[in-house]
Amino acid sequence: MAGPSIKGAAFQTVVLDLTRLIQAGKIPQHVVEERLEAEDLRLLDHKILPGLWYPLGAYRRMTELLWELEGKRERSYLLARGARSAELLFEAGLYQQMQRGEELGAAKRERGEAWSEFDGNLMTSLAGTIFNVSRWRYRRHPEDPNLNRIEVTGARELPDVARWAAQGFIEYMAARMTGRTTTVTSDRPAPDRIVFTLRFSD
Repeated sequence: MAGPSIKGAAFQTVVLDLTRLIQAGKIPQHVVEERLEAEDLRLLDHKILPGLWYPLGAYRRMTELLWELEGKRERSYLLARGARSAELLFEAGLYQQMQRGEELGAAKRERGEAWSEFDGNLMTSLAGTIFNVSRWRYRRHPEDPNLNRIEVTGARELPDVARWAAQGFIEYMAARMTGRTTTVTSDRPAPDRIVFTLRFSD
C-alpha cells in the first residue's frame, strides 16, 4: 500500500459497475480512456479483492465518471451507493464490527436504551479499515441525545465523492444498528475536516 488508499471491500462495486456500463456500450471507450489514468484501466482488467488496498485516486476518478454518466451528478446517487456498500458488507459478513453492532443494537432496543457513545465509536472504527488516510472521532451532543456528530480530521485526501458515499454508508448503518429513522448530513468546513451530523427520530 503506497499513498492514499481505499480497501477493496469498498472499491469493488465501483469497478464492477463501471465495467458493466463499459461492456454494455453505455460508456464509449474513448471517454473511458480520456477520463481515467493508465493505472485505473489496469484495475478494470483485474478482480478487486476485498482485503487489499487500492489507490484512492482511482476510486475518485471512477466514481466521478459513474456519478456523471449514470448518476447525472445527483448527490442522491452517491448517497445510495454508500448505503448499498454498507448493505453488501453486512450481507457478506466481512466486518465483524457491523454484525456485532447490529446484535448489540437489537439488545439495547429491547431494553429501551438509546444510541450510545459506544455505538458511535464502533461505527467510526470502521473508517480505519476502509481508508488509510484521515482520523474519525465520534462526538455525542452534550444536550440532545438525538443529535450526534462524527468529526473527520486529516481529510484533505478524501474527495467529496467519498464523503457523500460515506454519508449514505453511515446513515444506513446507524439506522440498521438502532432500528430508528436516521438522517445524516455532512459538511466540509475546511479542506482537511469533514463533519457528519446524525439525527435520530422515533
